[in-house]
Amino acid sequence: MGLRTGFYLYLLILFSKASCKKGVKCGGILAPSSGGNISSPNFPGLYPYSVDCSWLIVVSEGSSVLLTFHHFELEYHSDCAYDYVKIYNGVSEDEGNLLGKFCGDAAPPRFSSSWNIMSVIFHSDRHVADTGFLVEYRKDTCGGVLTGLSGVITSPGYPLEYSNNAECLWTIQVSNRSVITLVFLDVQLENNEGCNFDYIALFDGPTVQHRHIGNYCGNERPPNTVSTSNQLLIVFRSDFNIGGRGFKAHYYSAECQQVLNGISGNFTSPSYPNIYPNNMKCHWSLHLPPGYRIKLFFPLIELEDRNTLTDFCDFDSVAVYDGQSETDVLLGRWCGSESPPPLTSRGNKLLVVLNTDRTVAFKGFSASYMGVVPVNVSCTRSEFQIQIPQQALPQLERESVYLGNPSCSAQMTQTSYKILARFLNCGTAGQKRQNITMLVNTLYIDFSSGKQQSIQEYEVQCDAQRKVASVSIISPEDRMRMNELARLAEESRSLESAQRAKPEAHETSDFVFISVCVLAVILMLIAVVWLVLL
Repeated sequence: MGLRTGFYLYLLILFSKASCKKGVKCGGILAPSSGGNISSPNFPGLYPYSVDCSWLIVVSEGSSVLLTFHHFELEYHSDCAYDYVKIYNGVSEDEGNLLGKFCGDAAPPRFSSSWNIMSVIFHSDRHVADTGFLVEYRKDTCGGVLTGLSGVITSPGYPLEYSNNAECLWTIQVSNRSVITLVFLDVQLENNEGCNFDYIALFDGPTVQHRHIGNYCGNERPPNTVSTSNQLLIVFRSDFNIGGRGFKAHYYSAECQQVLNGISGNFTSPSYPNIYPNNMKCHWSLHLPPGYRIKLFFPLIELEDRNTLTDFCDFDSVAVYDGQSETDVLLGRWCGSESPPPLTSRGNKLLVVLNTDRTVAFKGFSASYMGVVPVNVSCTRSEFQIQIPQQALPQLERESVYLGNPSCSAQMTQTSYKILARFLNCGTAGQKRQNITMLVNTLYIDFSSGKQQSIQEYEVQCDAQRKVASVSIISPEDRMRMNELARLAEESRSLESAQRAKPEAHETSDFVFISVCVLAVILMLIAVVWLVLL
């Protein structure tokens, strides 16, 4: 209770600092038992210039806040840089809570908070005024309009027994370019044939007039559902007796759940490189053809730091699982500005999960991945033997697979691409590796299509004495590092050559100096003899 009271006192102090024009009264903390209205100063007349108003709406824990705009007319700007209304899913001090920024005469959509606090900010500049806005707010214990990239939906009181005679409607609305995936994690309702008593009903749109996906009850979880548009309606109803634990479901927009099956690719946290939203959970599923493994890189991570009390990533984190679900092996969890090492899957699937809490947000992360082709390499004392299953490289011409240079391309058999290359050919060279001379070359697999260039590189090496071969993929970062090392090595060789040349120059100049001195002595002797003879 003390922590909760302290939190609300903090909010009171925070919002008491909201600035208003002298003589204009607006903003404040609202704690409604049911609902009310907020309007711009002087509504429905013109609002004053140079005004900043902040309203914080706080309802009881376990409830949410529902906002509905009934009038909206502000000065228009393409980026809403002049006069605007901002809506926050929580306190306005954290930009990660921002749900939207609005201006002009297009009213914002209905908003429902994902917890018991919502903020409304109004700003006007020194020029041009309009009639402003009128928005209704109300406490919503069941149902609402959900606009986040992802979120959790539960029956009233979950995991305790839900109430009788309940009727809840949740409308999920995401951006126009997205669809919605709905996954039920737990269901326990009254069971009956036909699901007419207590049930969950799903509709492929915002109303019950849209396509009815199905009714569900009992203990069986509904199948994963993907909408055909950017809106989905969930209806929960209970009758006058017999209840249950209820249900828990998770929804994702397409921006927050992606399936990536290209041979290579990139992905980022939502809004990257801008601040990611708070209170979300996003999934990226990497799924490549059988036989492949996946190598994953994180060039940049910038998330909320570790919990200093537990030293764990308890707030915001990115986790990687070696498979397709969170029940598979966890390869690691990172936060702050930690830099994960390159990660390689054991199979052809990886799952990346981003979790963010309700406060504090940062830039997020960028990631890239490469499919590691199943390359079988062996060697003798005189040649490399390389084989790649045809099913791993569908519809790829044999000339697209080569060792060292295109003249050493693969041959096709019924089941594989095959390269037999003697060490004297194809650019194979000897290199010292841990005091062992290894024979090293590069295998190229060209996936390029049209103007899009995509070439994978694999380093193949052989210990000819022991007849042991190995292969490893070369990432773009590896290639840049190798090129830099080669450049430094070339500069070092050039410097050594120049230094070796300098002593030769000294020796040449010394020889010329001695020769001149000898010649001078001879001339002096001739002069002396000539004087004596005279």
